[in-house]
Amino acid sequence: MSQHHDVVVVVHSSSYKKPQIRSKIQDPLSEQDIPPILRITTTPVYHWTEAAHFCCFNIASSSTYTQPRQFSHHSRSKILFSGGQSDDTPETNIPTPPKATPTASKREMMKFAIPALGIFLAQPLMSNIDNAFVGKTAGTIGLAALSPATICTDQMLYLFSFLSRATTGIVSRAYASKNTEEENIAAARDAASGPLTFSIISGVLLSIFYIFFTPSMLAALKVDPILRPASAAYVYWRGSISWAALTQSVCLSIMLATRDAITPLKVISLAAAVNVIGDTLLCVYPFRMGTAGAAAATAFATVFSSGKMLKDLSKKKLLPKLKLPTWSDSKDLLEYVGPLFIITIGRLTGFIFMQKRVMTFGTQSLAAYQICANALVLFFLFGEPLSQLHQTKLPSFLDAKDKDSTVSTIKSVMTLATYTSLGIGLLTFLTLTLGPGVFTTDLAVQEIVRNTAPAVSIAVMQAIFTTALDGAMLASRDFSFIILVGLLTCYLQIELAARCMSLNAIFGSFTIRLAAYVIAVVARIASGSGILGKILASGKDDEADRLKGEVCLPVK
Repeated sequence: MSQHHDVVVVVHSSSYKKPQIRSKIQDPLSEQDIPPILRITTTPVYHWTEAAHFCCFNIASSSTYTQPRQFSHHSRSKILFSGGQSDDTPETNIPTPPKATPTASKREMMKFAIPALGIFLAQPLMSNIDNAFVGKTAGTIGLAALSPATICTDQMLYLFSFLSRATTGIVSRAYASKNTEEENIAAARDAASGPLTFSIISGVLLSIFYIFFTPSMLAALKVDPILRPASAAYVYWRGSISWAALTQSVCLSIMLATRDAITPLKVISLAAAVNVIGDTLLCVYPFRMGTAGAAAATAFATVFSSGKMLKDLSKKKLLPKLKLPTWSDSKDLLEYVGPLFIITIGRLTGFIFMQKRVMTFGTQSLAAYQICANALVLFFLFGEPLSQLHQTKLPSFLDAKDKDSTVSTIKSVMTLATYTSLGIGLLTFLTLTLGPGVFTTDLAVQEIVRNTAPAVSIAVMQAIFTTALDGAMLASRDFSFIILVGLLTCYLQIELAARCMSLNAIFGSFTIRLAAYVIAVVARIASGSGILGKILASGKDDEADRLKGEVCLPVK
């Protein structure tokens, strides 16, 4: 039978990466006293105290001792050790720090990504359902009216997407911060309180804004007077439930941050079914309300899904209490909100300038753009679950400066992103080439959509890859760089869009913007700059400056 020993090393550093045994042996013990064969467990146990950090490595002469032991508290200058199966030193309950989430395999990632994909596709899918019903029942005018209306609704709500992204980052870190599932759930619930409260307050204020300023927004966009009544009706309906839409997005992020993609997928799928039934009743028969009917159906489905989501959070003991956030909570939220708000503004601005430029091309081009733009949003969201994988998996690895796990995760996610972009790009092309008749009966509009299909497909492929990579940057919280590059690439797109004379060129300007962002991110990481770049550029092991202590033989 092998004899097992526990050896404790006093570490004069806050780092808890696994070091190698490089300490010298002091008298009265000599270096020859060390057993000839030493093996360190691949998962060392770390014991923390207030005075020093004690890293416990289990060492065996021929096999590895895998059960952790607890040790008494000594000063920073002392060495703790025990031998065999006995320990003369009194034991104390020294807590173990939280460990980083284990690296997930591609199969495990897909188990999370596929349900999450359904969640992110739900909202644009409902918008495309609206397009189909409006295009068939209200004609080209109704379809064209949706274009400025969605700027005022979908794009305005996208302006608040920083809330869901901030929720993902805050809750995922809290959820991985404890040692038991119950403690993790409690930490996640407390962390989500601030974002949920803020989303409801923001949503109510936004709904009030729509009541008074919808005509002013349409006038500012210089919407054709013929289109304004239909556009205004759509905006009023969708704007009235902004509070529900923002609440739903935060609830989705809470569930995803706690590694649950199945529950929200069920809720969103049910809401999509409710939306289709509503569109049928309000647009086709018996009410025939046109764009207003489509908006009303979507509004009802959104209220239904947000209520169901809150109920499911309560069942999982994750429903946060609504309370005004403390200063500490506000600091955590503002750390994300400020930068992400600026990032979102930059991205939204690019879409707005694309749409404003298309408005000068005529009603048929505007109707065709509405179909193509919704297809772009629908299909590039296939990259969002990959971004979420980065945002939920990487934070714990980055906090622990775990290079190997970070590299493994990024490599797996970006491999999935490459295959996904190619497959979804092809699907986008086939959809816009073979399916424009689903959205409109106008043959001229259908022809414009088919001619634009290649440019939209390339934009989708670039967007999926960029979205996945952007998730890694958001996980590293390299916000200053993201803001700088985002604003510069936004300016580039605006300048290009102003010179575009066709829909192909419009979508080409979007692709160029995303490609420029990817090049900048890759260059930053490759140069070893930023949090992510520094960790990836670091060596596998930290040298003696991370381990200042001595290893002593156990007492026999």
